[in-house]
Amino acid sequence: MLKDFLHDRLPLIVLIYFSTLITILIAVLLISFSGGEQSFSTYVYMLLLASLFLCAGLLIDYVRHRSFLKQLYAIDPHSTSLDEIRKLTHRQAPTQTTKRMLDVIRTVDVHTHDQIIQYETDRKQHETFINQWVHHMKTPMSVISLLSQEGKKQAGDDHVQTFFNDIQDENDRFRHGLELMLQLARLDHFSLDFRAEPVELTQLLREVINEEKRQFIRRNLYPQIVEDTDQTIVYSDSKWLRTVIKQLIINAINYSHHGDGNKITCKIKQERESVSLFIQDSGIGIPTHDLPRVFEPFFTGDNGRKKTESTGMGLYLARTIANQLGHSLTIDSELERGTTVRLTFTSKTLQVCKVMKEQSMGRAGSQSLY
Repeated sequence: MLKDFLHDRLPLIVLIYFSTLITILIAVLLISFSGGEQSFSTYVYMLLLASLFLCAGLLIDYVRHRSFLKQLYAIDPHSTSLDEIRKLTHRQAPTQTTKRMLDVIRTVDVHTHDQIIQYETDRKQHETFINQWVHHMKTPMSVISLLSQEGKKQAGDDHVQTFFNDIQDENDRFRHGLELMLQLARLDHFSLDFRAEPVELTQLLREVINEEKRQFIRRNLYPQIVEDTDQTIVYSDSKWLRTVIKQLIINAINYSHHGDGNKITCKIKQERESVSLFIQDSGIGIPTHDLPRVFEPFFTGDNGRKKTESTGMGLYLARTIANQLGHSLTIDSELERGTTVRLTFTSKTLQVCKVMKEQSMGRAGSQSLY
């Protein structure tokens, strides 16, 4: 703090000593030209006197700034709360320049805070609209599904059966899109809706596959679960983990070769300090140049040009949720050979749960300050 204080006043210190030395030099020259006797003790006295006045001025200036500087240097930009920083702007400024600077900071802070409040209000309204719209769409979607099933039962013609199957396929695609939209909208509240608990991974896999069994049947694909033991327990949030696995299964279905009786293999492997879930298909694969970007939002790559229904948000959602849960999600693929997605579970999930709760409590506390 003192070092920075002196560094800021270094030009003034240099100027004072420079002017003192110039004054002494002029005095020496004048005395020399007049033939007088030089008194070096007088010059030393002049230099000491200038130093005394300089030190006195710096000391007075430092005392004026000390309280303000002490609080300023106590602030850590990476860990100090905004409330503590705001307290500094309401202190009495030691100079008019500092006062002007603090006034500008306060004005910007108030303006930024108002913008944040407006942004939060707009975001919540948008989220409410999305949630209501999704829930309203679920009713006609369910009606379409029921009518299609009834139509298939009463239809005797294969052409009509195919017609109703196509309707159900499009309805399922619509359902997946609604679920994706709803989960994306809820990501902002992840920490408020997160609970780490023991999850039976094999059972969860079977439930997800059963939900999408009609997609497997329609596309002539066969799900296969391979595991080392009869029961595999991982720590995660069952609801969010279901979303991740479901998205990976849907991707495997969509990008597999349909009608060939290919398998989609879900392999659970227990390792020393972790459990890994491999979801493997033998579909169209992903080009090598697209692999580094498959988890980016809205990125569809070459496969997205072949399948126009691709949104580029599925893997982004899966990776985002996996990271929030403390899991690792990686992907490996070879063009026209298939894709393997690996979801790894470790004890890190429990640590993430603790951090999530602390962040949630901190966010609630910071909101109450305004």
